[in-house]
Amino acid sequence: MKIATACYLSMTILRKFTFAVLSIFFLVACNATTTISIEALRDTPGGGTSRFVFPTSGSNAEAYLTRPAGPGPFPLMILLHGHTFESIGGAESVVPEAEAFASDLCYAGLAVSLPGYGATEVPPGLDPKITLNVVLDAVSLVKKLPWIDSKRVYLYGFSRGAFFAALLANRLEGIEGMVLHSGAYDLNRFYQDTLWFRSLLNPSGEQNPKLISILPEVTTWHAPTLVLHGEKDALVSVQQANLLRDSLETAKKSYRFVLYPNNGHRLPLKDVRKKATAFLEETSGSACRAAVVSSLGFGSKNRPTGIPPESSFGQQ
Repeated sequence: MKIATACYLSMTILRKFTFAVLSIFFLVACNATTTISIEALRDTPGGGTSRFVFPTSGSNAEAYLTRPAGPGPFPLMILLHGHTFESIGGAESVVPEAEAFASDLCYAGLAVSLPGYGATEVPPGLDPKITLNVVLDAVSLVKKLPWIDSKRVYLYGFSRGAFFAALLANRLEGIEGMVLHSGAYDLNRFYQDTLWFRSLLNPSGEQNPKLISILPEVTTWHAPTLVLHGEKDALVSVQQANLLRDSLETAKKSYRFVLYPNNGHRLPLKDVRKKATAFLEETSGSACRAAVVSSLGFGSKNRPTGIPPESSFGQQ
């Protein structure tokens, strides 16, 4: 009995200590990024990330904006996060990816904390429009900045974020590339195949809930798409990625399909960044050269060279 009690106390102390350490970690991370007003976004310094809060849906939401070095204008990468620890973090969890794209490709990065995450105050709900409206309001705001090229937009989504990034494919103009990482794309099939999220997808317990499938929308996609998934994903079956791949193939869309045979839901970020950067540079080109040309005062309307959107990629 004494041993069991001691173990229980030790585990309780360990849990409290772990939570305290994680809380400190996130507080330090938050303090490392400057929070600025919406008006100050115009003069955001190059080579850094700023946090801002914007009005949306009768409330407020949180976002992070990363500006590459140089004068711009820069293409805009929209990054949507997955589920985070007890809803802590939100958009902050994908800021490293935004900063990597800014450094390697000179793409500006907009990471938005989805409803129910980070400091976003908009309450979450089952209707996807709740989340889409928050993201679209942030995009509309940032597109007005003089150093953003509003005609060149990219989407990056992980897990939950991949689902919403795919939903945005037909709801934003100027999308030139998408990176979808460990996402679910047919919620009806996802609901039938998994027990983990049934209560979240169908809280009222309907016998035949009507859930969204993104797959029928694939026929109208125009941007090259990179799909990444782990074959050992226990949260979102690799079957979801296979369904999206089959839809892209049937619709004869430009895509690249990458499976990680020994990984689960979270893929090795370093390799994901490497593959995503190579894919975007190949299909759309880096904006760094354009930024250098602009800074030297040479006007050019030529886009960076790359494989045109009409071409098709096979499985990798």
